[in-house]
Amino acid sequence: AIDNWRNEMKKRFLIISFILILALGMFSNVSAQDAPYYFEVNKEVVHVYWNSDGTMSIDYTWYFNNLPGSHPIDFVDVGMPNYNFSTSTVLAEVNGVRVNASTSDYQGSGSGFAVVMGAQTIQPGQKGIVHVFVPNISNVLYIDSSDDTYTSAIFAPTWFGSEFVSGTTDFTMTYHLPPNMNSEEPRWHGAPSGFPDTPQAAYDSENRVTYT
Repeated sequence: AIDNWRNEMKKRFLIISFILILALGMFSNVSAQDAPYYFEVNKEVVHVYWNSDGTMSIDYTWYFNNLPGSHPIDFVDVGMPNYNFSTSTVLAEVNGVRVNASTSDYQGSGSGFAVVMGAQTIQPGQKGIVHVFVPNISNVLYIDSSDDTYTSAIFAPTWFGSEFVSGTTDFTMTYHLPPNMNSEEPRWHGAPSGFPDTPQAAYDSENRVTYT
């Protein structure tokens, strides 16, 4: 009778232990989901292309480091210059794996879309590279404010709120001007605070003038 009682107690103990482990697992998962987003962007590279048809194409690459104890990076909001783009043409990748883009999941202000990370979600304490290419954004050129014989183009990259980001970012942005322009034709009006007053001018692999 004592042996039976001991066996029964062992079974109960094992069941209780299993329930406790399961409950701890559920608590850990809920805590991660309820934690705030808090991450580092160790590096960001942006290429902006003004095409011969007057459209713009944007290429972003972010190197994320999701900090321990923070919310998983399950979506990345990408702000856009306007609404004249199609998510069906967006290329989005996480560590080289294709993922989806969705306007309905976008939580930013104004126009944009969200990269839906899915199985490529960057967990707390992990790193990941997110790459996005958006082709053929229309209605991005204007009459220049200083000379109406010129066409003007303005671009500011998407950004993440300071409450979500820690540390510093190695940031590089390059403008690729339309094909068949020579180095004497374009004009540079200036850069915002924190950037060089005059960019580095060069040519890319397609012989397009670039400002970096």
